[in-house]
Amino acid sequence: MKLLSKITDMIALQILCDVLDEKGIEYRVDDAGMHALMPLPGITDARVMVHGADMEAAEQILRDLSHLQNS
Repeated sequence: MKLLSKITDMIALQILCDVLDEKGIEYRVDDAGMHALMPLPGITDARVMVHGADMEAAEQILRDLSHLQNS
């Protein structure tokens, strides 16, 4: 599995996970609970990991979500 994104915002993490689930993309989230214990941005970010075969589709989802957030 490869790193798709590091995320501090737990709401953004949930939205990303929901969309990845909807699209059937296999992923895992590492260190999601660490931010709750020690909220240190950049150090305790959740890491979203995706299989290499799904990386291109997952990156497109991330770009799409980023555009929606910035609108």
